[in-house]
Amino acid sequence: MRHARPVPVMLSTLAIVLAVLVLASDVAAQALSPDLLKAFPFRAIGPTRQSGRFVDVAVPVQQPTTIYMAAGSGGLWKSVNNGINWEPIFDNQSVISIGDIAVAPSNPNIVWVGTGEHTSSRSTYWGDGIYKSTDAGKTWTNMGLEKSFHIGRIIVDPKLPDTVYVAALGKLYAE
Repeated sequence: MRHARPVPVMLSTLAIVLAVLVLASDVAAQALSPDLLKAFPFRAIGPTRQSGRFVDVAVPVQQPTTIYMAAGSGGLWKSVNNGINWEPIFDNQSVISIGDIAVAPSNPNIVWVGTGEHTSSRSTYWGDGIYKSTDAGKTWTNMGLEKSFHIGRIIVDPKLPDTVYVAALGKLYAE
């Protein structure tokens, strides 16, 4: 009686040997030399908080190539060239958690930002009120509602840019 290895065992052994050879070559191919790494300067790429959530977008009617993007816990970003380049414009405030943004329909230089993310989750950060800019985001003034904690919506009167309606949530986890 002849004893032969079953075909599945031989195929499994062959698959393991091939996988080891392929993986070993992949690992060796990914090694980077120290000289190559020196070509890449280190830079800050954002805050250390949980982020990645954009909560609102605003585009002034009179300036369709200008875009404001509000991140839940990553500040406010502005592009003036259809999103090709972006700059952070809210980094010097006491909070960077954003709940909503609105540009006045009657004046594209007036921008309102409600702080405090409004997505009631474990990684939701609070804010300290509503801010206004009269120079398209160069400078900001806190206009109040410091204890609102989470602003979910801002509506600007179409003709009176200083009249705003704000939906505020208050504290998410409190009595």
